[in-house]
Amino acid sequence: MIPPATARDEYVLPALHAIGLYSPAAERLLMGTAAIESGFVDFVQLGGGPARGMFQMEPPTFLWLLDNYLADPGRQALRASVLALAVSDRPVADDLVGNHLFAAAMARIKYLSVPEAIPSDVADQAQYWWHYYNGRSPHGLKPENYMSRWALYCAPLYTQVDALV
Repeated sequence: MIPPATARDEYVLPALHAIGLYSPAAERLLMGTAAIESGFVDFVQLGGGPARGMFQMEPPTFLWLLDNYLADPGRQALRASVLALAVSDRPVADDLVGNHLFAAAMARIKYLSVPEAIPSDVADQAQYWWHYYNGRSPHGLKPENYMSRWALYCAPLYTQVDALV
C-alpha cells in the first residue's frame, strides 16, 4: 500500500504541477478517485479485469485519451508534458501500474475531457466521479462508497491541512 499522504505528495501534486493543471479541486478529486478505485493498494484490477494503476484506468480509455484527446493539435504542449512523465515514447496501459506520476496525469486528463468543471465539494465530487469516471455503473461502487473511502483515506490529510489555515 502507498500511504495516502505519499500518494498526494509524491505523485498527485507533482503530476498536476508538471502538466500545468493543478487546482485544489483537481487534487482532491484525484485523491478521492485513487481512494475509491484502488484504495492505494490494488494497481491491477482484482478479478482479472483490465483496469490498471492507482486510478484503475481501463485500456480503451487510456488509448482514447492518448491517441485522440491528447492528439488534438491544440493540445500538443499538454501532450508533451504528459508524455514527459511516461517511461517510454509510446506508453501502454500497463505503464499505469508502476508509474504513478503518469497514472495521476492520465487520470487528470480523463477529467479534463469532461465538459463540466470539477466541483469543489467532496460530495459533489463523488457524484462527478460516478458520472464521468465510473460511468454510472448500476453494479459496483457508488457515490456513497466514494464518500466512505474519502473519509477513511483522504479526510485525515485535509483535516490536518485545513486546521493549519
